[in-house]
Amino acid sequence: MAPSRAPSLTPSPAPSLALDPRPGSLARGKLGLVPLYAALDGVAPNSEWDVSGHHILKDVTFAGSAETAGLFSGGLAGFGVAAALMGRRAGRYGKVLGRLDAAVGPVAGHDLIDGTAGAAVYLLMRPPSPGLEAVARELVRGAAACPPFPMRRIPPGWSVGDGYADCGLAHGVAGPLAVLSLLSGQAGLSEQVGELVRPAVKALAEWLLDAAVQDEWGTAWPAGVDGTRTYPSPRRASWCYGVPGVARALWLAGKALDEPRYRRAARDAMAGLLEAPDGWGLDSLGVCHGLAGLMLMTATFAAAEPGPADAREDGIVDDGFGAAVEALFDRLCAAYDSRLPLGFDVAGPGLLTGAAGIALALLAVTDDPEAASMFLAA
Repeated sequence: MAPSRAPSLTPSPAPSLALDPRPGSLARGKLGLVPLYAALDGVAPNSEWDVSGHHILKDVTFAGSAETAGLFSGGLAGFGVAAALMGRRAGRYGKVLGRLDAAVGPVAGHDLIDGTAGAAVYLLMRPPSPGLEAVARELVRGAAACPPFPMRRIPPGWSVGDGYADCGLAHGVAGPLAVLSLLSGQAGLSEQVGELVRPAVKALAEWLLDAAVQDEWGTAWPAGVDGTRTYPSPRRASWCYGVPGVARALWLAGKALDEPRYRRAARDAMAGLLEAPDGWGLDSLGVCHGLAGLMLMTATFAAAEPGPADAREDGIVDDGFGAAVEALFDRLCAAYDSRLPLGFDVAGPGLLTGAAGIALALLAVTDDPEAASMFLAA
């Protein structure tokens, strides 16, 4: 089970440190505080967290910073996710959300951070719209490429061969796979597009299984492949790259297609990761590549009760995910220091790498799983 106790965190309604100069960035700008305030409003509805969130939304709207449709990097989808989460209890922001529904659609690039997969995350939170159909078509088209979703941005200093494709959830194949899995069966898709989504899910899931590597702890995924080589970080335990994000995408594919092989592969990979020696290649407390992201992904497996068909060959279906969530939760709470301006030893209040993301992750596993929907953890 996920921890039942709510963390005793009281972030300042107006952090002033290291904000992204783009106020509309969900990743590092002040807009990233709004999903946290929305979750806190659910825990303490009379504490005016909704007022703090409203002021940020108002400022970002007038700043005119949401110029694209992307999710985390200052786009319309990021603003939409923040407004939808902030307004879901009070029924606010209907007009602006309606305008966003009509404006959000495919983006240059495929990824979850600033591409079409991220735009789809917002549209999945909203009533059916033409944009949902458009992003589904674009992701299906990218899934048919060889390799699927070839990487358009190579990490600095890397030398890769032709046909390089990223495996991760943030920038690679796992992000579109997770989104297409959630799109499968959506009532807002035409029958024609709906029939294309399921084969795309299957193709991407098989590609990721083929890209997997094996070591003494089981299955892991490299950062990417180019057809002849694999690239770094095969046993990284982060949300953005490595086992947790890819395993989450595979599990969603298994659910969408009712394919126990994908769900079993995902559970086994996560169980092996958690059994491996501590360290996991994590370098922070945050969501993107830290303990908070690992906790969120592990919580999704703890909350997903396996059926008989998901059992491993040894018959074991209890992989200890609930206990792992408890341990990660405790480690994050132990890292909280009231003497620090943001409560945690992080560079800023951002949602991906900063204090807001950590606090939101703690609240998501104790009180409000939907609060982490932008991380594909709900």
